[in-house]
Amino acid sequence: MTAALAGLRVVEVALGVPDVGAGLATHLPGRLLADLGAHVTHVRSRRRSTLDAGVESARAWDRGKEVVEVDDEELAAAAGTVAGLARDADVLLLAGAEERLERQGLTWAALSAANPRLVVVRLRPSATARGPLPDLELLVAARAGLLTQIRGSRPGPVFADLAIGAAGAGLSATVGALAALYERESTGRGGWAETSLYDGLQALLPMILGRVEHHSPTTALLWRDQGPAESLCYRCADGEYVQLWFGAAGAYEAFLEHMGEPPSERGYNADLMSGAMVERGRRWAAAFATREREHWLASLAGQRFRCEPVWRPGEALRDAHVREIGLAVPHEDPERGRLTVLGPAIRVTAAGNSAAAPVPAGGRLLEGVRVLDLSAYLAGPIAPLVLAELGADVVKVEPTTGDAHRSMQPMFAAGQRGKRALALDLKSPDAAEVLDRLFRWSDVVHSNARVGLAERLGYDETTVRAANPDVVHSFASGFGESGPRALLPSNDQLMQALAGIEAAQAGEGRPPTYLVWGAVDVTGGWIAAVGILAGLYARRRGGGGQSVASSLLGAGLTLKSGAFLAGDDVVVGPRVDAAETGYGAAYRIYRAGDGAWFALAAPDAAAWSALRRVVGVEGLSECPPPLRTAVAGPQPDELLLESAFAARPAGEWVRELSAAGVPVEPVVEADRSAFVAGVVDDPVNRQRGRVTDHVWGDLGRVEQPCLPPRLGPEPQPRAAAGIPGLGEHTAEVLALLGFDAGQRAALAANGSVAGG
Repeated sequence: MTAALAGLRVVEVALGVPDVGAGLATHLPGRLLADLGAHVTHVRSRRRSTLDAGVESARAWDRGKEVVEVDDEELAAAAGTVAGLARDADVLLLAGAEERLERQGLTWAALSAANPRLVVVRLRPSATARGPLPDLELLVAARAGLLTQIRGSRPGPVFADLAIGAAGAGLSATVGALAALYERESTGRGGWAETSLYDGLQALLPMILGRVEHHSPTTALLWRDQGPAESLCYRCADGEYVQLWFGAAGAYEAFLEHMGEPPSERGYNADLMSGAMVERGRRWAAAFATREREHWLASLAGQRFRCEPVWRPGEALRDAHVREIGLAVPHEDPERGRLTVLGPAIRVTAAGNSAAAPVPAGGRLLEGVRVLDLSAYLAGPIAPLVLAELGADVVKVEPTTGDAHRSMQPMFAAGQRGKRALALDLKSPDAAEVLDRLFRWSDVVHSNARVGLAERLGYDETTVRAANPDVVHSFASGFGESGPRALLPSNDQLMQALAGIEAAQAGEGRPPTYLVWGAVDVTGGWIAAVGILAGLYARRRGGGGQSVASSLLGAGLTLKSGAFLAGDDVVVGPRVDAAETGYGAAYRIYRAGDGAWFALAAPDAAAWSALRRVVGVEGLSECPPPLRTAVAGPQPDELLLESAFAARPAGEWVRELSAAGVPVEPVVEADRSAFVAGVVDDPVNRQRGRVTDHVWGDLGRVEQPCLPPRLGPEPQPRAAAGIPGLGEHTAEVLALLGFDAGQRAALAANGSVAGG
């Protein structure tokens, strides 16, 4: 069976960009495209950043790619190698400073003159109203205020281990490449897309980056308190941790009964939001501490509530379920030998007639593409929103009582903008006819229900494809569609536990840290969007109907995909220290004499040498010390720098170090509201059209970042501003499907549909 991207040639270029700081941005696009069948050549600098010394993440990220090294000290020669590869490529992904790329002639205009069908995707250095930033995740997070959006073990900002900006940039770059390729099949011409780490941060944090004029209690919980006080994560007798989740109906009550706890008078959500669960949590912590983790996993298995292990990065690759569903695969490394690395997070397969006629030309990007969104919560709706941002017409179907997240405004707003809303009772006798017409109308049908639910409600792939054989059918499951965990409910927090995100963020010897950002959910949406775009591209080339499969588990593991197994040993990237300040002397945050913090990222020997000159402290190493990749205490250089920086205010250090060429950035300390304001009110964000605002009924004005990337050269369509009311477009959509006024009235009268 032909792969969706078979025959495509992709060149992925990262010149002078360290893996520590931007690795997911510069490696993930090629990884995803290669897994979908493209031939990928990864071009990197022969001289590596000193931050990458001893960091082996690229061994996993570059599985199956052809790797080419260039001497980027000879900039003209390196640019010549890239330009030569671009002449025969379909997609060119470029990352690096302007002096290495644009000033050497590596621009879309110049490259497309030699190859008019070329799609160029640029990872640009980030820019805000305060000026440009290099491709270093830590500095972007510091400026954005992200480091104070983590509930750490001490007051003040905390180093962010999860590379949100790099992951978001890598995913949006991949979407940009595929959207431009889809359009190219219509026009015959290439185009360009661009994103950045700062854009990537906005791509993965829509749940916490929207501003609503009139806040609800749910908003207050997520904004002011950065999540519930009780994280439901407990240490067992062997020092290992488990993560609980009570999201399924009746799960909380079942757990209370199982643990011999008195029943709740007000229910799960009320106990969680009021803090009443904290006292219960103390008792649960004492109970879990009496037995080892394996006891609890066995004892609590098969219940309505969920109990999963909190693993460190890479440990999931040992798991039987992860291996069975293909998320752990062998890889022969030329130096390390046989490794186990993350397998494909998306699978796109031809499901119809492979000799089907190509799809006719449409409008700009996805204009003319019709998407049926049958998904819920946060992970599901993000994929159709990404498609809407590219011009697709999206119809969102939700129950007549409303989507479960309508009462949780931050989550609902994050994924529902720019869609038409149809309220339909899927259990009603007339639902099958409405769905059948929707299936026939659609180019894409996307859902994310638990395995088996779609079959019961009539929108499983077999039913959809019987009505429309050439549809692109996308199903985003929790744990995959097969394997021991397939039927289990899932959520963002459980995936953070399994993927190693909670453990890695915590720092050495600290309890796991839950990041209340929705980032795994949103990553799942972006990954599904990548698969859908690949399916649309294959279909437009005559591949017929396509099946797209992704999972929330795959999304979580993608965010930690630089970890791998060598034999049974886990090989990870840099580790956060116990003080939660960073990875080592050259990449961390420091507290200055005035109590303010600043971030320092010295990517090479020159920057470290300049740092030594400015600080003027005896005993600092002549060469940058490698970052921590194993359990270890503070580096001697860290202690020397901590002492030196404590002598003067942060502003003075930032000015002097910046003037000397050392990458530093003040850490913006902000509560959740100020963090949001720093993004949505940034003049550069506004000027570049990165922010949309609209009125959301009684909740008032809503301001949200638009999802990247930006595409050209023609103007890009965007999702319409506004979040639809319940059933706001029901009558409009039913009329579009051919239901006359009498039929529409009958559907409303018998409760099959709701809204106008």
